[in-house]
Amino acid sequence: MPDFIDMHMHTTASDGVTSPSELLDLVRKSGVRAFAVTDHDTFVGSAEIRDLLVDDDPELVTAVELSAGEPGEDLHLLVYLFDTPKVKPGSPLDSAVAEFHRRRNSRGESMVELLQKKGLDISMQAVSEIAGGSPIGRPHIADALLKTGAVESYDAAFRNWIGYGKPGYVEKENIRPAEAVSLAHDAGGIIVLAHPAVNQAGEQIERLVNCGLDGIEVWHPANSQSQRKRFREQADKYDLVISGGSDYHGRDDHHGEVGQMQVPYERLLEMKKRAEKYK
Repeated sequence: MPDFIDMHMHTTASDGVTSPSELLDLVRKSGVRAFAVTDHDTFVGSAEIRDLLVDDDPELVTAVELSAGEPGEDLHLLVYLFDTPKVKPGSPLDSAVAEFHRRRNSRGESMVELLQKKGLDISMQAVSEIAGGSPIGRPHIADALLKTGAVESYDAAFRNWIGYGKPGYVEKENIRPAEAVSLAHDAGGIIVLAHPAVNQAGEQIERLVNCGLDGIEVWHPANSQSQRKRFREQADKYDLVISGGSDYHGRDDHHGEVGQMQVPYERLLEMKKRAEKYK
């Protein structure tokens, strides 16, 4: 049976609904050989799982998902294989993640204020309790709206209130892609464009290559077969590694189940080889 990896999944440390320990159980049952916990702007979930690993567990790859882009643009960049000692407290990548955390919380407060002004039943305390100390994201706000009955469904919260351009939406304050690439490389890691079929992120590949992009997430639940083919061709054209994963969040939406994308383990070996140039 082929060896597979899953390089994209989330826990309650960011916007997933599965705790780190519960996610590790799912990983064990999935049969993957290696995996990465790519929580948004935090290392907490991955660190907790690392402390729970036993000798025969799948390999845990260091990872984090960062938001980047020019004004009005929201690109998600996955950082892999950085050296843990290089992200100790006060290091550039650690400091950047801490600043992301602060910005996310500030944005959450602004969104809650907008929703309150529109008469919706929501409080920052409720959102914070749902987030549980993790960086606040729109899923936490959607859950709070659903919990109070302000919306009839999780999807309705995005569709009517907090989706792009909706009354409660506040644009994220992202770093520039070149800065994200620099943070990744300085920490000894590589940077991969996440879910390129989402929000037309794949249209920015050439520009990101010029910033130092290392790879593309070819296998993702949102990528159609034809899109996967196109992204693989672009990876070949620009000499990029290819990666993939379920983007598991534990929610019943466009994200997948742990291990379902069946990404070959050899892709991780290629990613490690690429990372060697930054060590």
